[in-house]
Amino acid sequence: MKNKIPETPKILLILIITVQTIYAAKTVAVLEIIPKAGIEIEMSTAEMRHLTDELRRQAIVALPRSEYSVLTRDNMIALLPPDEEEAECLAESCAVDIGRAIGAEYISAGQIGLFSGDFTLSIELYETLSGKLLGSIVMESPDIRGLLTAIRAQAPALFAEIKLSENVKKVESVELKVESEELKRQETQENNFQLSTLNSQSQKKSKTPFYVALGLDIVGAAILGVGLYTHMDASDKYDKYKNMPPNLNEEEYSKVYKDVDAAKADRNIFYAIGSALLVTGIAVHIYF
Repeated sequence: MKNKIPETPKILLILIITVQTIYAAKTVAVLEIIPKAGIEIEMSTAEMRHLTDELRRQAIVALPRSEYSVLTRDNMIALLPPDEEEAECLAESCAVDIGRAIGAEYISAGQIGLFSGDFTLSIELYETLSGKLLGSIVMESPDIRGLLTAIRAQAPALFAEIKLSENVKKVESVELKVESEELKRQETQENNFQLSTLNSQSQKKSKTPFYVALGLDIVGAAILGVGLYTHMDASDKYDKYKNMPPNLNEEEYSKVYKDVDAAKADRNIFYAIGSALLVTGIAVHIYF
């Protein structure tokens, strides 16, 4: 390929984009605007590239930088396959396939055509994971400047569909969480009833095993409480990690992520010990 990027900087770029994608921001790719197949357009490559740059700029303006990262032209070139034949094959694929190949969550593609002597420009926006079409716009103009004006007017609403889609997902996630909390509440009530029954039965048995079992239950529940607190602490640290600015170096990312791992490890230890003590207490209730 032309303008081949050295392997080491290319690997570093991929790592940076990967970190942004997973922990910091959703990645949005804006493909180059191209003529529709089989149509000859009196428009230079530089002019089409200028329209693409304006579309990409509108994506940057429309989407919060703390949540979304718009790939530059150089970013996408670096992520394309190094083999020229493979890259050409990919270029002939649909936008969703290209988005998946470069690891972008969302991707837009635009094509220029002709209608009754006027230029037409159609732009589509996809979610790459599902292949879902989030939105599309079509504009007409007798000249290139008119298309540029139309992009500025219509593109912000198109890219706003990304944020709207994310909000819908969050609502669905909250609904699932509410259902999960209700199930947990019911399970807690059932567990409390079972524990109450076991305690009532154990009162008829020897007092010493009863107090031993009760002590194990209390200690186990207390440790589980510490584990729950540690779990909340780990969640807070992970939220802090996700909200870190994307321009920090790897050492700063690594330091915060190690804190998250340490909190998760502590949480698992407390859960394991607390559960073991609680189960042991219940076993003493049953057998003594």
